[in-house]
Amino acid sequence: MMKRSLLLIVPMLALPVLWKLWGAPAPASEKSSVAQADATPAEEATKYTCAMHPQIVSGTSGTCPICGMDLVPVAGSQSLAPEPGGTMRDDSGRKVLYWYDPMVPGKQFDKPGKSPFMDMELVPKYADESDGDDAGGGKPVVTVTAENLQKMGVRTAKVATAGLGRAIRATGIVKENERSRREIASQVEGRVTELKASAVGDAVKAGQPFYSLYSPELLTLQNDYIVALETGLDDIAAAARRRMKLLGVDDGVLDTIAKGRKAMEEVPFQVPADGILSRLEIRKGAYLMAGAMVGSIEDLSTIWVETAVPEGDLPAVRVGDDATVTLTGETDPFEAKVDYVYPEITPETRTGKVRLVIGNKDGRLKPAAYVMVRLGPRAVAEGLSVPSEAVLRTSTGDHVIVALGEGKFQAREVKTRMSGGDRTEILEGLREGEEVVTSAQFLIDSESSLRESLQKLSGGPHAGH
Repeated sequence: MMKRSLLLIVPMLALPVLWKLWGAPAPASEKSSVAQADATPAEEATKYTCAMHPQIVSGTSGTCPICGMDLVPVAGSQSLAPEPGGTMRDDSGRKVLYWYDPMVPGKQFDKPGKSPFMDMELVPKYADESDGDDAGGGKPVVTVTAENLQKMGVRTAKVATAGLGRAIRATGIVKENERSRREIASQVEGRVTELKASAVGDAVKAGQPFYSLYSPELLTLQNDYIVALETGLDDIAAAARRRMKLLGVDDGVLDTIAKGRKAMEEVPFQVPADGILSRLEIRKGAYLMAGAMVGSIEDLSTIWVETAVPEGDLPAVRVGDDATVTLTGETDPFEAKVDYVYPEITPETRTGKVRLVIGNKDGRLKPAAYVMVRLGPRAVAEGLSVPSEAVLRTSTGDHVIVALGEGKFQAREVKTRMSGGDRTEILEGLREGEEVVTSAQFLIDSESSLRESLQKLSGGPHAGH
């Protein structure tokens, strides 16, 4: 029985040797091993795919024809060379820091493959496109290709030291110039017998008749003056004349009395200054007491404009600064000067009042009219500044997009102070000579904000190790 078993086993062991000697084809498993050993390098070339569209497979690197994302090597189709520090270098020769899922960028992996979160290939993060904080400012770095930069119309400008010319625009109201207002009061008791200027708003000239007054006191002084002149009592005559002048009688009237040697029962009083009769407190037949108000005259050859300036702009306004005032509906401005900056702030509007003085010889500016006011520009001390359109303002503060070169951009927080003309002063966050984006920065800023938010949600850029 044992001899028969041995006779069956020996031929079976010799069968493969005989098979090969006779040129018969090898089994399928052996054929696979031989084929793998004889494979050419071209057959093992790295394949590339789109992380978002895995059906896209290419033999060369490039961009996805569907979404435009960079193609990534297919796991297992590339060789990785270890580098000091735990990193690797792929077939492209670029240093790979880690692999990540674009949909979960906060999770990092130490080798390529399929994402455990999505059915997509992991994407390599190369050292030369790191989004770390080492570029300064702690914000993610955004890389934009030259083609996309051109499509977006990105423009930049350098941070430079310059003096800012500050111009402030506001609305104002025309006011009467209180310094040129002439208040008229009666210095003597009597009755108004005649009133020449009888309506508020009448234009009056200095020296023209205003009103006439019957006053027993003035009649007595006239008689004393005449008697002193006729008797040669010069001292008494001078005292009587001086007394009537203090009571408001004009020199011309006194000369008429002295020449005619006749007292006037109704003494005329003249308009003391040119202007507009802005107030009238007497009427014909009214009895005036000494010190009673007669009226007031406004000289509108110079007027005031009062404007409300925002609290933050008040430090830039100085007495003597130039200004222009434009009437509503007109284009020709009036030249003005800052006359006074009021020392208080209006709590409801958080504005301060500024007063301008303007020549108004032609009378075009009328009290209570609305005007547009432009203060400055006024030169201030030089400092670092950028074009105002480069500054992005949010509820958390101001920031700019800094151009780092080679298509890399980074959002950076800055501290600003004032704007003048088309530039904004920078106190902190930038250095002279750096470049900031002045157009299309909202697109780059939104990408940077999205990356920062994803990092925070996933626990930071180093989470997942």
